[in-house]
Amino acid sequence: MKDIELSQRMQTVADMVEKCGTVCDIGCDHAFVSIYLVAHGKADRVIASDVRTGPCAIARDNIARWNMSDRIDLRLGDGLSTIHEGEAESVIIAGMGGMLITDILENGKNVVRTTRQLVLQPQSEIEHVRRYIHSHGWVIQRECMLKDAGKYYVVMDVRTTQNPDQCSHNDDMLEIYYKYGRLLIEGHSPVLKEYLLENHASSEAILDRLRRADTDNSRQRAIELEHELQCIEMALERI
Repeated sequence: MKDIELSQRMQTVADMVEKCGTVCDIGCDHAFVSIYLVAHGKADRVIASDVRTGPCAIARDNIARWNMSDRIDLRLGDGLSTIHEGEAESVIIAGMGGMLITDILENGKNVVRTTRQLVLQPQSEIEHVRRYIHSHGWVIQRECMLKDAGKYYVVMDVRTTQNPDQCSHNDDMLEIYYKYGRLLIEGHSPVLKEYLLENHASSEAILDRLRRADTDNSRQRAIELEHELQCIEMALERI
């Protein structure tokens, strides 16, 4: 059977997973990442979990087609509720909003504290996810930004080891790191630079329209946008 093909986004997620015994893939959809991890020897076993019955049915067929029913355990349930403490070394949560990802981590915190790696790919509210990680003393060990089918994505390799010394930046820079990612900035990510330049240009155009509108709402929004532009410029200075 030919090798399973993943999108660039999901390939990046799979590549972030450290080789281990058991990986838990939350929101596994059709189980392509789960199958890939086993097929490429990155996991001895995968627990593939999804809250939706439709994708689970398709995932079950895919797992059987790849003859992996003995190595991929498919479970129907919400978030980490189907996972037992100590059952997985790594957890993947990809393709969801940032608020939902942190809710899943918070509701499954007893499971999370028995893991060593979280691979997170928030579709939105990325700053919120970084703040949540920081508030728990976890470490973003690697972070990758990519552009797939015209959209920008961030994938994080988070280690749940406590790191009390990670707050050694001033408040201004900490906000920039939350917004755009310290490792991406310090690593001079060309994709982040492209993203920031695009956002800078579009924000300036919006700001020009707001200033010409000259209403109470437009003036308030202009103040917010001016701050956003300052943040973008601070990040660009360091890339």
